[in-house]
Amino acid sequence: MTAITRALDSSLYSVGNGANGPSDAALVAQARQGDPSAFDEIVRRHQTRIYNLAYRMLRNREDAEDITQEAFLRAFESLPRLRDRAAVGAWISRIAANLCVNRLRSRTHSEVPVDPAELQPDLPGGGVDAAAEAGQAVDSLPPRYKLAIVAFYLEGRSYDDAARSLGISVGALKTRLYRARSMLRDSFRESADEGGVK
Repeated sequence: MTAITRALDSSLYSVGNGANGPSDAALVAQARQGDPSAFDEIVRRHQTRIYNLAYRMLRNREDAEDITQEAFLRAFESLPRLRDRAAVGAWISRIAANLCVNRLRSRTHSEVPVDPAELQPDLPGGGVDAAAEAGQAVDSLPPRYKLAIVAFYLEGRSYDDAARSLGISVGALKTRLYRARSMLRDSFRESADEGGVK
């Protein structure tokens, strides 16, 4: 565990790059054989993405750092049970996503702000006020729908990659995205009706 903590502390914000080294599957095999530098490399390759996922979900740097570290600790402890060694990044993303959902469930909605600047400008109404309203609407979504919005829209992943990182099928992801968009549309309509806009 000390090696994991050291690897996270030394390079939490570095961008991992697997193009110039052994594959993830080879690193998992080496780590399973007791090579601590192999798991350090897995951490370096995937920590930025895991941190970004946690930050986008939790909107708090310290919480995102905690989730990132916890996700890698749990992954290290469960490494012998990983079936698809090549999918280690998606597997750690699922661990982090589950930790984020648990953290969100323990919070009130008002404690989970979304930065309006990170939302896409194609949301209804356009402009800064609409982006702020969109951020509040996304915050009010149940965690499973918010996580789908973050993975697909805010992180810009493909359907396949987003679904894999959440541990669900592409069909389930599309269903969650559809329901999330419906909830957001309803939220915008209610807001417009309250504001006297027709």
